[in-house]
Amino acid sequence: MVDQPILGAPTDVRVVTAVGVLAHLAMASSFLGTILLAVVAEYLYIRSRNPFWYNTARTFSVISTIFFGVGAAFGTLVEFGLVTLWSNFISLIGETIVLPFYLELFAFLTEVIIFPLYVFTWNKIGNQVLHWIIGIAAAFGGYYSAYNILAVMASLSMRPPGLEVINLYQATGQNVVGLTDYVVKWASPTDAWNMFWWGANVFIFHGILAAVILTWSIIAAIYLYLYIRDRKPERLMMLKVLVPTVAVLTAIQGFVLGHLQGELVLQNDPLKLSALEGMFWSGLRVDPLTSFLAYGTFNHAFWGYYSWPAYERPPAFVFVFYWAFMVIFGILLGIWSGALSLWYLFPGFFGRFGWARALANFFERSGVYLMPFFAAFASIGGAVAAESGRYPFILVQADPNPNGGPPIITGVPVGPGGLLNPTLYFPVWLAVLVLIVEVAMPSLAVFMVYLYLKRAPRYEETKVKAVEY
Repeated sequence: MVDQPILGAPTDVRVVTAVGVLAHLAMASSFLGTILLAVVAEYLYIRSRNPFWYNTARTFSVISTIFFGVGAAFGTLVEFGLVTLWSNFISLIGETIVLPFYLELFAFLTEVIIFPLYVFTWNKIGNQVLHWIIGIAAAFGGYYSAYNILAVMASLSMRPPGLEVINLYQATGQNVVGLTDYVVKWASPTDAWNMFWWGANVFIFHGILAAVILTWSIIAAIYLYLYIRDRKPERLMMLKVLVPTVAVLTAIQGFVLGHLQGELVLQNDPLKLSALEGMFWSGLRVDPLTSFLAYGTFNHAFWGYYSWPAYERPPAFVFVFYWAFMVIFGILLGIWSGALSLWYLFPGFFGRFGWARALANFFERSGVYLMPFFAAFASIGGAVAAESGRYPFILVQADPNPNGGPPIITGVPVGPGGLLNPTLYFPVWLAVLVLIVEVAMPSLAVFMVYLYLKRAPRYEETKVKAVEY
């Protein structure tokens, strides 16, 4: 019996890394959502001179500062994890995929320099439009930073055009324990810009929209709770901005970016597709639903999950995270946010019907709890499906099988000989300690936001009319 190669990494290392990445993504998403809301609220204040929008913009600029500060510190912890647990990944970064990290450095410097200028110059710059432009520049730094990091994540799931992966052990028969057996290089130096090819941009904007949807859904739920309690018109004003935006972005995620990303997975990683869609069979078999979504027909055959060797297959649980979490909860979020959007934007029309008022009452009271729940689990499902779906490889590519079997999946394995350095010792107690820190830091950020809101000063007296923007 031939021994199967070990392409994966130990479970404790993977869990620590996954929790750290998800926690960092949560804080980064919170920053992107809150800084965007601050800029939008300030724009509405410039248009209307309504003090409510001024107070809202200033409040969320401070909240975004909290998430930015804690998130930046937490990012340092994630970097140490890369250097220690995945030290060979650093060498691959230096060989080929360093360009986005290089550009991200300038984006981060933009945030560090301009963001404090935006937060600490309220009422100190006479021209409010100029202050708003500074806010846009600060937000741009954050979003451009996310753009570059997501470009790297996109390359891990879909190998950019022109990137070559070479297995030195297969070529020379020699290796060094602890070092990677793989070298990656570009066919041409100018191909380095292929890190931003159109497929990567689909992945990038899918991730950016997910961050805004998650954060604005949570904020909308908070304002929805307050609005149900006191029915203050300023709460309704805020909901008229938040809820329709969530509904529109969710529709774009599902019908545009989600469809394009599905086509990319179909072309570049059919093994990942079989895991996500639950094609748990061996050989070719017709899947009518996937065939219709991908080709517009009902008779296209797909290679099943068990067509590939066990050591190459991603974990089967990604099917649950993809369908139950990302797809179903994403659809439900669209239904709840869409229904509330219609009620808030067209109250005169729908208010005439008793059934519409009853439905609106149901969606309002349940939306307080369900909208953030749907958004959070859809985001987690999408992240786990994307990252675990390509396991145990990075820089994944599917090549035709010359023997007529399923496509050959190639890439750099995450286990020994690939990314993991097996000479490092990672005891259980250290893994538990790191997990505690990874959970504590986002909790600290949320607690700091709570303390700020509890003692937040009122910058201007707010007098609001019912439908004033």
